[in-house]
Amino acid sequence: MYWTPLPDISKEWDKYGFVNETEIRISTGITLVLWLLSLCLVLLKAEYSIPLIFVSLMVTDFFLKVFISPKLSIFGMFVRLFLKKWTEVWVGAVQKRFAWSIWIVLSALVLYCILLLGQYITPMEWPQLTAVSGILEATRNNIANGALIVTPMNPTIFACLLCIIFMWSESIVGYCVGCSIYAWLVRKWWMKEYKWQNCLNGKCEI
Repeated sequence: MYWTPLPDISKEWDKYGFVNETEIRISTGITLVLWLLSLCLVLLKAEYSIPLIFVSLMVTDFFLKVFISPKLSIFGMFVRLFLKKWTEVWVGAVQKRFAWSIWIVLSALVLYCILLLGQYITPMEWPQLTAVSGILEATRNNIANGALIVTPMNPTIFACLLCIIFMWSESIVGYCVGCSIYAWLVRKWWMKEYKWQNCLNGKCEI
Protein backbone atom coordinates (compact mmCIF):
# COMPACT_ATOMS: atom_id res chain seq x y z
CA MET A 1 0.00 0.00 0.00
CA TYR A 2 3.03 2.26 -0.27
CA TRP A 3 2.35 4.19 -3.40
CA THR A 4 -0.11 6.89 -4.50
CA PRO A 5 -0.94 6.42 -8.20
CA LEU A 6 -1.54 9.44 -10.44
CA PRO A 7 -3.62 9.26 -13.62
CA ASP A 8 -1.61 9.55 -16.86
CA ILE A 9 1.68 9.46 -14.93
CA SER A 10 1.92 6.28 -12.88
CA LYS A 11 2.69 3.00 -14.56
CA GLU A 12 1.20 -0.35 -13.65
CA TRP A 13 4.52 -1.65 -12.32
CA ASP A 14 5.27 1.50 -10.31
CA LYS A 15 5.35 0.32 -6.68
CA TYR A 16 6.45 3.66 -5.20
CA GLY A 17 4.31 6.27 -6.89
CA PHE A 18 4.20 9.90 -5.79
CA VAL A 19 3.91 12.04 -2.66
CA ASN A 20 2.63 15.58 -2.14
CA GLU A 21 5.63 17.90 -1.74
CA THR A 22 3.50 20.60 -0.09
CA GLU A 23 2.28 18.18 2.56
CA ILE A 24 5.80 16.92 3.19
CA ARG A 25 7.29 20.39 3.62
CA ILE A 26 4.61 21.45 6.10
CA SER A 27 4.80 18.24 8.12
CA THR A 28 8.60 18.51 8.09
CA GLY A 29 8.24 22.05 9.44
CA ILE A 30 6.17 20.69 12.34
CA THR A 31 8.79 18.07 13.16
CA LEU A 32 11.50 20.76 12.88
CA VAL A 33 9.79 22.71 15.68
CA LEU A 34 9.61 19.57 17.82
CA TRP A 35 13.31 18.87 17.23
CA LEU A 36 14.22 22.44 18.22
CA LEU A 37 12.15 22.22 21.40
CA SER A 38 13.73 18.88 22.26
CA LEU A 39 17.25 20.23 21.67
CA CYS A 40 16.61 23.30 23.85
CA LEU A 41 15.23 21.17 26.69
CA VAL A 42 18.22 18.84 26.59
CA LEU A 43 20.84 21.57 26.25
CA LEU A 44 19.42 24.10 28.70
CA LYS A 45 17.56 21.97 31.23
CA ALA A 46 18.93 18.42 30.89
CA GLU A 47 15.25 17.49 30.57
CA TYR A 48 14.64 14.19 28.80
CA SER A 49 11.03 13.21 29.48
CA ILE A 50 9.39 15.62 27.01
CA PRO A 51 12.04 15.05 24.28
CA LEU A 52 11.48 11.31 24.79
CA ILE A 53 7.81 11.77 23.86
CA PHE A 54 8.59 14.00 20.86
CA VAL A 55 11.36 11.81 19.46
CA SER A 56 9.36 8.60 19.99
CA LEU A 57 6.52 10.19 18.02
CA MET A 58 8.88 11.15 15.19
CA VAL A 59 10.54 7.73 15.07
CA THR A 60 7.08 6.18 14.78
CA ASP A 61 6.18 8.66 12.02
CA PHE A 62 9.34 7.88 10.01
CA PHE A 63 8.81 4.15 10.50
CA LEU A 64 5.28 4.38 9.08
CA LYS A 65 6.43 6.47 6.11
CA VAL A 66 9.39 4.24 5.24
CA PHE A 67 8.01 0.75 5.83
CA ILE A 68 4.27 1.11 5.21
CA SER A 69 3.03 4.27 3.47
CA PRO A 70 3.29 8.08 3.68
CA LYS A 71 -0.51 8.04 3.89
CA LEU A 72 -0.18 6.76 7.46
CA SER A 73 2.20 9.52 8.54
CA ILE A 74 1.01 10.99 11.84
CA PHE A 75 1.98 14.54 10.93
CA GLY A 76 0.95 14.06 7.31
CA MET A 77 -2.61 13.11 8.29
CA PHE A 78 -2.81 16.23 10.45
CA VAL A 79 -1.56 18.46 7.61
CA ARG A 80 -3.99 16.91 5.11
CA LEU A 81 -6.91 18.16 7.20
CA PHE A 82 -6.02 21.73 6.18
CA LEU A 83 -4.61 21.27 2.66
CA LYS A 84 -6.67 22.02 -0.43
CA LYS A 85 -6.33 20.22 -3.74
CA TRP A 86 -4.74 23.21 -5.40
CA THR A 87 -1.77 22.89 -3.03
CA GLU A 88 -0.78 19.49 -4.41
CA VAL A 89 2.72 19.31 -5.88
CA TRP A 90 3.51 15.70 -6.74
CA VAL A 91 7.06 14.34 -6.59
CA GLY A 92 8.44 10.81 -6.75
CA ALA A 93 8.24 8.82 -3.52
CA VAL A 94 11.37 6.72 -4.03
CA GLN A 95 13.91 9.45 -3.25
CA LYS A 96 11.78 10.77 -0.39
CA ARG A 97 11.68 7.29 1.09
CA PHE A 98 15.47 7.16 0.94
CA ALA A 99 15.67 10.54 2.75
CA TRP A 100 13.27 9.33 5.44
CA SER A 101 15.43 6.24 5.88
CA ILE A 102 18.35 8.51 6.85
CA TRP A 103 16.12 10.39 9.28
CA ILE A 104 14.85 7.21 10.90
CA VAL A 105 18.44 6.12 11.61
CA LEU A 106 19.36 9.51 13.10
CA SER A 107 16.16 9.83 15.14
CA ALA A 108 16.49 6.25 16.42
CA LEU A 109 20.04 7.09 17.56
CA VAL A 110 18.74 10.19 19.36
CA LEU A 111 15.97 8.13 20.99
CA TYR A 112 18.46 5.55 22.23
CA CYS A 113 20.77 8.24 23.64
CA ILE A 114 17.83 9.93 25.39
CA LEU A 115 16.88 6.62 26.99
CA LEU A 116 20.48 6.27 28.23
CA LEU A 117 20.99 9.84 29.45
CA GLY A 118 17.51 10.03 30.94
CA GLN A 119 18.36 6.81 32.80
CA TYR A 120 15.32 5.00 31.40
CA ILE A 121 17.57 2.08 30.47
CA THR A 122 20.85 0.85 31.93
CA PRO A 123 24.01 1.38 29.85
CA MET A 124 25.95 -1.64 28.71
CA GLU A 125 29.43 -2.34 30.01
CA TRP A 126 32.45 -0.17 29.27
CA PRO A 127 32.93 1.97 27.18
CA GLN A 128 29.23 2.93 27.01
CA LEU A 129 28.86 2.97 30.78
CA THR A 130 31.92 5.21 31.12
CA ALA A 131 30.70 7.60 28.42
CA VAL A 132 27.21 7.95 29.90
CA SER A 133 28.58 8.41 33.43
CA GLY A 134 30.95 11.12 32.16
CA ILE A 135 28.16 13.04 30.40
CA LEU A 136 25.88 12.84 33.46
CA GLU A 137 28.68 13.96 35.78
CA ALA A 138 29.55 16.91 33.50
CA THR A 139 25.84 17.83 33.37
CA ARG A 140 25.58 17.86 37.17
CA ASN A 141 28.68 20.05 37.43
CA ASN A 142 27.31 22.51 34.88
CA ILE A 143 24.00 22.75 36.74
CA ALA A 144 25.83 23.30 40.03
CA ASN A 145 27.95 26.05 38.45
CA GLY A 146 24.92 27.79 36.93
CA ALA A 147 26.01 27.27 33.32
CA LEU A 148 23.62 28.33 30.56
CA ILE A 149 24.19 25.15 28.53
CA VAL A 150 24.16 22.32 31.04
CA THR A 151 24.45 19.28 28.77
CA PRO A 152 27.89 18.78 27.15
CA MET A 153 28.22 17.89 23.49
CA ASN A 154 27.52 14.21 22.87
CA PRO A 155 26.15 11.93 20.10
CA THR A 156 22.59 12.89 21.06
CA ILE A 157 23.26 16.56 20.30
CA PHE A 158 25.15 15.87 17.06
CA ALA A 159 22.42 13.56 15.67
CA CYS A 160 19.72 16.03 16.71
CA LEU A 161 21.55 18.89 14.97
CA LEU A 162 21.84 16.84 11.77
CA CYS A 163 18.10 16.18 11.82
CA ILE A 164 17.42 19.89 12.37
CA ILE A 165 19.70 20.89 9.48
CA PHE A 166 18.11 18.37 7.09
CA MET A 167 14.58 19.35 8.08
CA TRP A 168 15.30 23.08 7.92
CA SER A 169 16.74 22.58 4.44
CA GLU A 170 13.64 20.75 3.22
CA SER A 171 10.87 22.70 4.97
CA ILE A 172 12.28 26.23 4.67
CA VAL A 173 14.69 26.17 1.71
CA GLY A 174 12.93 23.43 -0.26
CA TYR A 175 16.12 21.43 -0.77
CA CYS A 176 15.96 17.72 0.08
CA VAL A 177 19.42 16.64 1.25
CA GLY A 178 18.50 12.95 1.28
CA CYS A 179 17.16 13.20 -2.29
CA SER A 180 20.46 14.70 -3.43
CA ILE A 181 22.39 11.91 -1.70
CA TYR A 182 20.12 9.41 -3.47
CA ALA A 183 20.83 11.06 -6.84
CA TRP A 184 24.58 11.04 -6.16
CA LEU A 185 24.52 7.33 -5.26
CA VAL A 186 22.68 6.56 -8.50
CA ARG A 187 25.20 8.56 -10.54
CA LYS A 188 28.01 6.58 -8.91
CA TRP A 189 26.21 3.35 -9.77
CA TRP A 190 26.00 2.45 -6.07
CA MET A 191 22.23 2.44 -6.17
CA LYS A 192 19.81 1.44 -8.88
CA GLU A 193 17.88 4.28 -10.49
CA TYR A 194 14.12 4.00 -10.28
CA LYS A 195 12.83 4.66 -13.77
CA TRP A 196 9.55 6.45 -13.03
CA GLN A 197 10.64 8.82 -10.29
CA ASN A 198 9.45 12.40 -10.52
CA CYS A 199 11.34 15.36 -9.02
CA LEU A 200 10.25 18.87 -8.09
CA ASN A 201 11.57 21.34 -10.70
CA GLY A 202 14.19 18.79 -11.69
CA LYS A 203 16.03 19.17 -8.36
CA CYS A 204 16.35 15.44 -7.80
CA GLU A 205 16.63 14.45 -11.42
CA ILE A 206 19.16 11.76 -12.20
